[in-house]
Amino acid sequence: MDFLQRVQAVLILDDSGKRLFAKYYCGEDTPPSSKALASLDKQRLLEQSIYAAFRGMSRASNNWQDGNVLILDGHSVIFQLSEDIAFIVVGDCRDNELVLLTVLKTLVDSLREVLGTQMIGSREILEEYQALLLTVDELLDEGIVLETNSYSVAAEVSPYLADTGSEMTRKALSTVNKYLRENL
Repeated sequence: MDFLQRVQAVLILDDSGKRLFAKYYCGEDTPPSSKALASLDKQRLLEQSIYAAFRGMSRASNNWQDGNVLILDGHSVIFQLSEDIAFIVVGDCRDNELVLLTVLKTLVDSLREVLGTQMIGSREILEEYQALLLTVDELLDEGIVLETNSYSVAAEVSPYLADTGSEMTRKALSTVNKYLRENL
């Protein structure tokens, strides 16, 4: 299925190059360049190369609102620097960079919509990790691009995030009350 647009990986690295999120697509039906990223050592090596490439860029002087393109080890790397993190989409070097950029923009814009903030940093990502997981799952399936409309992705993700904390608290209290009624 060569007509489907694919992504090899979605990464979020913090400002020291450490992995906050990584999703690599290295399944049976993926191209050989994706399968090359199946080992953890190869993944870490790619992440270190990406970090080394954008480490020196100043967020003040660089227009970090736009995607930046790198070609590293046969991979097209599109990244966007944010507050203290970097959003990264990796594809094959023969893939269309505009598709990869669209995936990156959709991911970032969807997260902004879901989280209700324009500035996304490591704190927001770690506090709302489930929002990130759901957003990536709505956007991609085994590396195949499913959706490129950020509002559609946010609309699909938002119902699963609404009042999850209070709902879980209510269920926990209900279970405790039931237990106490039955045993006292």
